[in-house]
Amino acid sequence: MDLSIVIPTCNRADLLDRAITSIAETVHCRFEIIAVNGASTDHTAAVLEKHQAILCNRMQVVHETKREGFVRGANKGFRLATGRHVCWINDDARLLPQALDRAVDQLDRGDGSLGCVALFHRWHSQKNVAHEVEHRGSTYSVCHVRGTLYANFPVIRRDLFEQLGRLDERFVFYGADPDLSLKVWHAGYRVEPAWGAIIDHDEHDDDRRAEDNGQAKRDNETLFAKWRLPPRSPVNDYNAERPCTLMGLAAQAA
Repeated sequence: MDLSIVIPTCNRADLLDRAITSIAETVHCRFEIIAVNGASTDHTAAVLEKHQAILCNRMQVVHETKREGFVRGANKGFRLATGRHVCWINDDARLLPQALDRAVDQLDRGDGSLGCVALFHRWHSQKNVAHEVEHRGSTYSVCHVRGTLYANFPVIRRDLFEQLGRLDERFVFYGADPDLSLKVWHAGYRVEPAWGAIIDHDEHDDDRRAEDNGQAKRDNETLFAKWRLPPRSPVNDYNAERPCTLMGLAAQAA
């Protein structure tokens, strides 16, 4: 198995249906999907049952009795993963053709210091943009956190991901992706943009995400308390020739 794709989901059955169809239509490497249903009350279960019948042993489903949030839900899926590489996508995702295949190929061709690659995605600001690409009139970005390149949507080697302890469950949603990339850098590996690999989304705002929004400030506080990074800059000071400004764990600096 080349790639395990984890999809945490809750009450967005129609979007989820399109997201899984997008995977089936655009991914050609050997993949499996692991969907984690966060106690949905709509027809999510029926959508998942339909795709399980089509994908057979290439799809697993975890049903939570109570939604535990993105990070805990995603980790439940990752514990079942069997692919050489792993990633997650949102339940409203639309993968552009060959996006994940290109990301897997880039990881496979990289040297031993390449830990993960970052899919390009839509971003709401210029402040944290590290790299941009244009596709059919839209702009897609890879971001940085205070000068260190990170992946909102990473494809990462599973052995490294497990070595790093998967996603840190102190985060609810917002801090999990930069934290994972910082762990990659801290372990001595690199994060690179996944050139030509683009992920889009049908719908960014929903009641579930609004519920998580209240955790954004706390997630950010946890992130910057955990890691030593440069002070916030009023300008975009990312340097592609020096893509990591991480100075280690804050606890180690004390």
